[in-house]
Amino acid sequence: MELKDECGCIVNRKYASDFLMKRLFSYKKINAEKLGYFRIDNFRWFTLYRAQDGKIYYESSECPLLIITLEALCERYIENEGKINRDNSMEKLRQIKGFTINQIVNEVVEKFINGVSNG
Repeated sequence: MELKDECGCIVNRKYASDFLMKRLFSYKKINAEKLGYFRIDNFRWFTLYRAQDGKIYYESSECPLLIITLEALCERYIENEGKINRDNSMEKLRQIKGFTINQIVNEVVEKFINGVSNG
């Protein structure tokens, strides 16, 4: 499946900076079901939403690690038609050039998967 931006242009994100520059899944106050609010630490948080078209969107603090991870996970969710788990999530994240997976990223992955599975 090809991702397209708001103009209809095909988006191909390979580098960590691509995920920061083209935020395709940032919540835009559309009609969507709130799946949950998740706190990572004192500074990082995110909220997940499921839109009527089935896509997952997020609101978050302005942490680059958080944004890159959430963008990649939302993209993976669409690519796998709503089937997401730790293995296919980590596979997606490992494909991002210039991105380092650390404890924060691992925690976001776990909370994301729980949020979309239980939401």
